[in-house]
Amino acid sequence: MLRPIFLFLWSIWLISAVAQAQDTAASSTDAAVPAAAETAPPPDQLPPPIVDPAFGAYQRGYYLEAFALALEKAEQGDAPSQTLLGQILYQGEGVEKNYRQAADWFRLAAASGDPQAKFALGMMYLRGHGVLPDKTKAADMFAEAGQTGHADALYNLALLYLEGEGVERKVGIAAAYLRRAALAGHAEAQYALGAAFDEGAGVARDAAVAAQWYEKAARQGLIDAQIDLAAMLYDGRGVAQDRSAAANWFLQAARAGNPVAQSRIARLMATGFGTDKNPVEAGKWYLTARRAGLEDVWLTDWFDDLPDEEKAAAFDLSQSWQ
Repeated sequence: MLRPIFLFLWSIWLISAVAQAQDTAASSTDAAVPAAAETAPPPDQLPPPIVDPAFGAYQRGYYLEAFALALEKAEQGDAPSQTLLGQILYQGEGVEKNYRQAADWFRLAAASGDPQAKFALGMMYLRGHGVLPDKTKAADMFAEAGQTGHADALYNLALLYLEGEGVERKVGIAAAYLRRAALAGHAEAQYALGAAFDEGAGVARDAAVAAQWYEKAARQGLIDAQIDLAAMLYDGRGVAQDRSAAANWFLQAARAGNPVAQSRIARLMATGFGTDKNPVEAGKWYLTARRAGLEDVWLTDWFDDLPDEEKAAAFDLSQSWQ
């Protein structure tokens, strides 16, 4: 089931801070250097990129130092520093967790146009952290952040339209926002858009397009996408049938700890469809999935018929796996 995600990605803040610092540096450099300046030094002699001291401290895990450095700039109206303070207070990193203060800093940064702060504030309205829950305000914040191409905001806004929460339910608009987030490389949006094409929700049903989006998400490590893509490859639905590729995707998801994928690859290894027949490995994955609570009557009957030595080997492998 698709759920809103809450990702305070400091890397996004870094992009904002570095870009701002580089723009400032570029402006001052342009004003100081005449048009007939000497040839610039080669790339290997250029100074390192400017990194905000507060973020540098935060990245190294020096949260109290980061807080102090960010506070100084935040009080001067620096939006990225205000966003960083909100992040530290929300997560309780080196300081006492305080949702209300986090919301205050995010609100200030959002008023200055910082998209990450708008997204963060939207999630706080969605969850009622530090503010009264208000999905309409959450949708507004996501929409504002989404105007800058903020993929997480676009994805969460799509979910609100899909579920009709805070906004009127409009599946077509949800699909449009999912597409924007998916094109920005958002794995969950890519998977959700694939599902929309797979089911014909808000878009014309198209299994081939669904498979393309599933594959994009699968290559980013999204397990649900890997399983759905594997099923399509195994059946030849929307794509050319390729049971070997299907087995590889099931195995990748199984190794990531997904019981469904573990059960699926167990069947393929037990029968030799798409992969080499290997009863011990098949038994290992069957027992691993079973330990996670997933029962499969066919696999249980198959495993019961194995020789005792293969059962024992499979059991030992399943016990030592993770």
